[in-house]
Amino acid sequence: MNAGPPLADPLAAYSAMLSGIDGLDQLERIRRGMWIHATTPRPPVGLTPHEVIHTQDKLAVRYYAPDAPALKAPVLLVPSMINKAWILDLEPDRSLVVGLATRGHPVYLLDWGVPGPEDAHEDVGYAVEELLHRSVDRVRRHAGAAGVILFGYCMGGTLTAMYAALHPERVLGLVCLNAPARFAESGRFGDFVRGDIFDVEAAIPPDDLVPVTVMAPAFKLLDPMANWTKYLGIEAASHDPRRLARTMAHERWLEENVPISGSMAREWITCAYQRDALLEGTWALRGRRVDLGAVTAPALVVACERDFITPPRCALPMADALGSEDVEAVELSAGHIGVIVGSTGPKVFYPLLDRWIRRISGVSEDR
Repeated sequence: MNAGPPLADPLAAYSAMLSGIDGLDQLERIRRGMWIHATTPRPPVGLTPHEVIHTQDKLAVRYYAPDAPALKAPVLLVPSMINKAWILDLEPDRSLVVGLATRGHPVYLLDWGVPGPEDAHEDVGYAVEELLHRSVDRVRRHAGAAGVILFGYCMGGTLTAMYAALHPERVLGLVCLNAPARFAESGRFGDFVRGDIFDVEAAIPPDDLVPVTVMAPAFKLLDPMANWTKYLGIEAASHDPRRLARTMAHERWLEENVPISGSMAREWITCAYQRDALLEGTWALRGRRVDLGAVTAPALVVACERDFITPPRCALPMADALGSEDVEAVELSAGHIGVIVGSTGPKVFYPLLDRWIRRISGVSEDR
């Protein structure tokens, strides 16, 4: 029996891997970074004062009162369903809710919560037509407004675009940040779940959750070297307590992923990644076809140059698919997460979003 070629020398393979991060001289820094990562307490997050105005199942909608003078149009922030919502309120000076509320906007944050086994049957239709729909109506009543400005981040952006297509009369404006639209151009993750290599029916049971222990390794494979270079970043940050706290807040968010229902995962992978059904116009929720051309509200579509989760070629086609006569597409020099919690957030993105909301609302910037 042929035993095959000999295994590669593990030390040589490890050395080759480390050569991408300045060679073996970085090994001690990586080891120290790993130790700091394992022993440093995670800081508190999501500390901005708020009021919970709506709950349904695991979902909660939080209201952040604006600084005076307040603007009228309520802004509902919708994050991804597989991450904790407080990425949008990570730290006081790196918080989208603070960045908008201090500029006078009434801000609402939708927190999908953490599903349990009893939620395994919940599909995309339930998320959009039940959870999101009722949240929008509750925000409208709370704010005394005819509609809301919907802000969707990543998967949340795709869901809000679907909602705006099905309920255009309730949407005053739509913002899609790093939201996948042309899933055929989704990059590395799309390659993992192509129809010719990934059998959804066999891999994902419809009556159970897709646990974090399954999802986390998949996301790590999107950027394998980051699993090592992040420890260099932690070691470098350890010399500055404020910088280290910021780094560990980011790490906390990355560590606290959320499971997703089997029904949701099956539908999302099949319709989005394998069929590209959103832009094809063949995705139906509760028997209603989603036609992005039905979106009439002003829209802002934002992509980031260094985003390998939702690259610009995946996100920007959303702008062309929407039926609104007022669509602005922007590409920023940032990454998928850095645009929110990095320096780009308060310096570039928060002001950009504030100006856009004021423009479509007919409110001057000096108010």
